[in-house]
Amino acid sequence: MVGCVIVRGGEIVGEGWHSRYGGPHAEIEALRVAGDKAAGATLYVTLEPCNHAGKTPPCTRALIEARLSRVVVGCQDPSPQVAGRGLAALRAAGLPLEVGPLAEQARQLIAPFAKLVTKRRPWIIAKWAMTLDGKLATHTGSSQWVSNSQSRAVAHRLRGRVDAVLVGRGTLEQDDPLLTARPSGARTAIRIVLDSHASLAPQSQLARSVSRAPVLVAVC
Repeated sequence: MVGCVIVRGGEIVGEGWHSRYGGPHAEIEALRVAGDKAAGATLYVTLEPCNHAGKTPPCTRALIEARLSRVVVGCQDPSPQVAGRGLAALRAAGLPLEVGPLAEQARQLIAPFAKLVTKRRPWIIAKWAMTLDGKLATHTGSSQWVSNSQSRAVAHRLRGRVDAVLVGRGTLEQDDPLLTARPSGARTAIRIVLDSHASLAPQSQLARSVSRAPVLVAVC
């Protein structure tokens, strides 16, 4: 979600991103690539640099020590731990700072993170296939391929990026879905079924594929 680019003399000398939870932040990765070329350069980052020690040291300290000429930040961090403190630290150190270019796009990138830290709730993507006249199925319940190959490919890419895929018992009984990403993505989603009657059949695709991806059945 967070990316960083370092530019000096019109040339990209470093770039990085936050690739895993607990790993180096985007700014640190980009500074590592840039090395001595970071001095006098402009650093662009989508999210406000942190000013606290968590799983990694403060990014603001690294930015100040790198002797950058300017820092450009897409949007402020909504996390209570940061929330403007990183920007304040950079300003206090006399580092020229610009905040807000492409702010809306930056906020869209961090939307799942922002909802987690401000509301303590997960980011949810609702997905369905519907005809132009607002139908999900025929009166008999048949709904095979209301979607097309392109839209199904998008759905599979989404599955490969999320923590969980959730369906109800009706979908389970009607479609016997597998709910895995094909081809596989960066993450293996937990497949969740809201099944108050605990009716998941042993012969269902979900039950027969538990070695490929975990299944969580929520019952009464």
